[in-house]
Amino acid sequence: MRPIRIAALGGSLRSASVSAAALRACAMRARRAGAQVTLLNGPDLALPLYDPQTAGRTPQTRRMLAALRAADGVLLASPTYHGGMSGLLKNALDHTEELAQETPCYLDGRAIGCLTVAWNDVAGASALAGLRSSAQALRGWTVPMGVVVPAGTDFAADDTCADLRTARRLDILTDQVLDFARMRAARPAVPADRPAVGASAVG
Repeated sequence: MRPIRIAALGGSLRSASVSAAALRACAMRARRAGAQVTLLNGPDLALPLYDPQTAGRTPQTRRMLAALRAADGVLLASPTYHGGMSGLLKNALDHTEELAQETPCYLDGRAIGCLTVAWNDVAGASALAGLRSSAQALRGWTVPMGVVVPAGTDFAADDTCADLRTARRLDILTDQVLDFARMRAARPAVPADRPAVGASAVG
């Protein structure tokens, strides 16, 4: 069986970003388990605002869409801004409208793991719920574990999390994505002639 393919998207441009470090920790665990990981963090997702008339034209956009198209599983990480995910990550997810007419469309059937970083547990939980909701609207299968990483959590130079409780949660999140992704990769291919269902985005 081919290696599991994971696309990891991080929504922070901040230097020394905690959400970026947490995402790298998950990516490192996935790689150690034998997965092929495409990590797109911060500047990699500095895409033009989504416009259906011009979408998919930049190299960065094409790279992200290619990673998602090929992925068996997806990891999404975001700082919490005012109770929600970052605009950077939301805009990146908006660009997945370009996958609407493909088979499978959007993130259909992919295992999705979500994490947020927040100073406030309530705001972090709200952002996590929004991230999971967007992933589900894109027809992804969000895994049971979701993680709110406390802001200020220390990560070592090798991206090891210093807080054992948070580290354990990130491990569980990653392992669940890998487990579901393996099941997806092992299933029979979807017939290419299956009719596409209409896009969910409007306007």
